[in-house]
Amino acid sequence: MRKITILLVSIMLTNVVNAQWSNKQLLHTEHKHLLYTHGDILVGAQNGGNLGLSFVFNRKYSVEIGYSSTTNKVMPNFPDVLKSANKSEVDMIVSPDEMLENYHIMMGRHFNLNSKGTFRLIIQGGPGMSVINVKAPVRKSTGYTVIPTVATNDISIMMNSKIEFPVNRVIGFSAGPSLLMNHDRKYFSMGLGIIYGIISKN
Repeated sequence: MRKITILLVSIMLTNVVNAQWSNKQLLHTEHKHLLYTHGDILVGAQNGGNLGLSFVFNRKYSVEIGYSSTTNKVMPNFPDVLKSANKSEVDMIVSPDEMLENYHIMMGRHFNLNSKGTFRLIIQGGPGMSVINVKAPVRKSTGYTVIPTVATNDISIMMNSKIEFPVNRVIGFSAGPSLLMNHDRKYFSMGLGIIYGIISKN
């Protein structure tokens, strides 16, 4: 949960700085290429956030580098809390069964869905590196309950399609699904985010 909070704060700070730079330096220029950051909230089997930087050549071909952090559990089920009198201390500890961090680079294509370029579809995909932390068996240590994790690294493939809605030259919104695949796991999520930077040609 701490990593997700740090990620969301980083998204906000990066977007604010980037928006200020865009407003001061580039507001009155027609742009052949686009450069912007994006921050997304991810929901699905895994919940968390995603932060990325995109460069779009000629407003058509894009390269994105990004980082995401997700977990499959952030709080106990409400019925479990009501029945806590019948549960052990270990059962009631709020701890995710799995936490996933992924570093990726994707290449894609932008398709304008209207003449003004204020409604566009992005399809992209590429390789990445995942760090997967899985909960290990609980053990007791000097009177305290210890929940260890086992971390593994794995090569991943990430695919993403989304719709972007630029509101003006420097700010907009995005929404769409993502699929992350490792050698033995698949993670599907839906994202809703904000984009900041040079996001429109004029």
